[in-house]
Amino acid sequence: MMQGQDSPSRAPRRRSTQRPNPVSTGRRLKRNLRVGGRRTIIILEAYVFDSIDSILDREGVPLDAFCADVDDTRLYSSMASSARLVVLTYFRLLEQINSPPFVDPEIQRLGREGAIRVPAPASPPTPLQQLALRRFAQDEARVE
Repeated sequence: MMQGQDSPSRAPRRRSTQRPNPVSTGRRLKRNLRVGGRRTIIILEAYVFDSIDSILDREGVPLDAFCADVDDTRLYSSMASSARLVVLTYFRLLEQINSPPFVDPEIQRLGREGAIRVPAPASPPTPLQQLALRRFAQDEARVE
């Protein structure tokens, strides 16, 4: 090694200026909102808020309205737990709607060959928030 040069082990370490993605860290985030005319805070994992944001964008609903609906529906669960369960229910319903119960290979072949036309996706997308809340309410009622 030449004189005047730092060895690799003595080279100053650079701090990463890039922050970790909060979704990947499992970190909890706080959001202020109004539910039933009162201000409150909901604390959820970043990936849950990311999922809620997707629902809000898809449904065209503000966070306050979403949380008010969840609050009106819940019976026994905390607000945070209820929000998690509604998110889970929402995406399960979305997956069921987007996955046909059966696959007919003949229809798939005809679609690939262009012999049949696939209908265009629904525009705007089918709203599922109320259905997810209804499913959640049914599950809450069973706990009695």
